[in-house]
Amino acid sequence: MLNSTMQIRLATPADAPRLAVLAVQVWTHTYAKQGINNEIASYVLANLTPAYFLQCMQQASQQLLVVEQQQHLLALALVDTDSPCPTCADSHVELKTLYVQAHFAGNGLGTALLQRAVQLAAAQGSRLWLSVNAENSKAMQFYQKHQYQQCGEIYFDLGQTRHKNWIMLQTPGTA
Repeated sequence: MLNSTMQIRLATPADAPRLAVLAVQVWTHTYAKQGINNEIASYVLANLTPAYFLQCMQQASQQLLVVEQQQHLLALALVDTDSPCPTCADSHVELKTLYVQAHFAGNGLGTALLQRAVQLAAAQGSRLWLSVNAENSKAMQFYQKHQYQQCGEIYFDLGQTRHKNWIMLQTPGTA
């Protein structure tokens, strides 16, 4: 659970460099289990940049939430309120990203951000959907614990390699 020194707030343009570093740290820790190859380096340097996060903040349909403690970013969540689920017609709010710095995993930050994302979806009359790498068992367990179920698959292309992702949907009546 968030302690009294932590807050969830909308990201600001001044956060963009810290968001990029946090995203690179979490992404590479999660997905570069065999080290950094050219595909990983190219993806990270092209996509997890301050410019990317500034662009997200400028999109009317996207809300970029951060958990901050004493001017340090600990976690982020990117929610898109105009992103139809490819396998469930009644869901159009996607949790595009949920990253928690490893040092703070297990402290309720991800749960707090997920709950905020669910509230944003409910305000749009939608259930929340997301995709998660099929090999990321920790993330799968986290979402299943919070009543998300698999409802399809999608692929993430990283260079020449395709990675299967499960589409997960919030179970009706859960928050």
